[in-house]
Amino acid sequence: MSLLRRVIATGQGSGLRAQLIRGAMGIGGLKVLALPVGLAVSILLARTLGPEGYGQYAFIMSVVTIISLPINQGMRQLMTREVASYHHGAEWGLLRGLLRRSHQWVLFLSLIVALVLGTVAAFNASWEISDRWTLLLIGLLIPPFLGLNALRGGALRGFGNVVLSQLPELLVNPALHLTIALSLFAFGLLNPATTIMSQALAAVVALMLGTYFLYRKLPRQLHDTALEYQSGKWIRAWIPFTLLMAASQFNNQIGILLLGWLGTDEQIAALRVADRGAKLVIFSLGVVNLVIAPHITRAYRDANRHRLQQLSRQSSRAALAIAIPLALPMIFFGGPIIDLVVGSEYVALSVAPLAILASAQLVNVAFGSVGMFLVMSGFERDTLFGQLVALACNALAAIILIPRFGAEGAAYAAALGLLTWNFILAVKFVQRLKLRPSIF
Repeated sequence: MSLLRRVIATGQGSGLRAQLIRGAMGIGGLKVLALPVGLAVSILLARTLGPEGYGQYAFIMSVVTIISLPINQGMRQLMTREVASYHHGAEWGLLRGLLRRSHQWVLFLSLIVALVLGTVAAFNASWEISDRWTLLLIGLLIPPFLGLNALRGGALRGFGNVVLSQLPELLVNPALHLTIALSLFAFGLLNPATTIMSQALAAVVALMLGTYFLYRKLPRQLHDTALEYQSGKWIRAWIPFTLLMAASQFNNQIGILLLGWLGTDEQIAALRVADRGAKLVIFSLGVVNLVIAPHITRAYRDANRHRLQQLSRQSSRAALAIAIPLALPMIFFGGPIIDLVVGSEYVALSVAPLAILASAQLVNVAFGSVGMFLVMSGFERDTLFGQLVALACNALAAIILIPRFGAEGAAYAAALGLLTWNFILAVKFVQRLKLRPSIF
């Protein structure tokens, strides 16, 4: 209790550490609330759909994630950095113009994706629940809402409202998805197709809530300010952001995508289970990245190297301290954990991939937020280079290993890509920012 009181007392100040603690406690508390909801969704789907059905659902959601990249994660990072910069500099016309132009881009790109892929999917679909083309048609309902949610989340984070930026997607979306899935299960209607429909409906509700939050937090100065645009600059920034996030997501999803080509639905499900478990290891790093992103932009803009080093050191220490006790049980006691959580039918397939991925993610946390520092300081091209090299290593290793080792081979490939990415970014971190990417 004395430790908790000291943390709370420290968080009541006005310094950097106090700001970080308040932000971390807010977003960390939200993630703690969302964690059991997300786990409950994964457990319900894995147990109810079985390895084959869960694998089909996981494959389609991986494809949806990839095709949503230009209007989702890339746009989110751009919004966070530019909104934080314009808000900090009171450049209200540019801020208003960015908000309008970004919405136009998302809607236009969503329409193009839906028309092109929808036509291809409709032509090849057999209109059966287990048919991938049919499932993809349903999945195409999701990308527009992901893109608009990304705009709202990125803008709110740029304004410094970290908790509100994450609430719709982190808690509301999975909670509603779980509620709908449970209702479908109760009536015997839960299958890969209805599960994807449930995901789409949850995204719609999350969008409505995010819209309300953003409207409430918009600065009053925007209403009386003329629109200003820097479309060329935004596009030039958005392209590397999108390529960066595309490389990142391909690194995350390439195992599942290649297993869909070279493996089986059961192996996809096994890797998905292992990946979901290993992602818990980077829970703390995700919290840290969300909290420190706008602080990095402001400190770099003010040329405050001391503040940047403080951010790096303090965030790395906090993330690693939480990650270690989460990783070790998965590395050494994965079998009983998998049996208890998702059932014995996943144990033989998922134990080794879980240990491999959890070990790699622990090393990832140990390197700290090197990627976030580079991106928020304007060196996203360096981060992109690291991601592309890592992706090449990951993909090549997966193509070689998956035919022989299945999900375990995909896990080894993912670990290689993750370690390669961190090493390259750590070198770039030192070269560009002249800082130490460590806990010391």
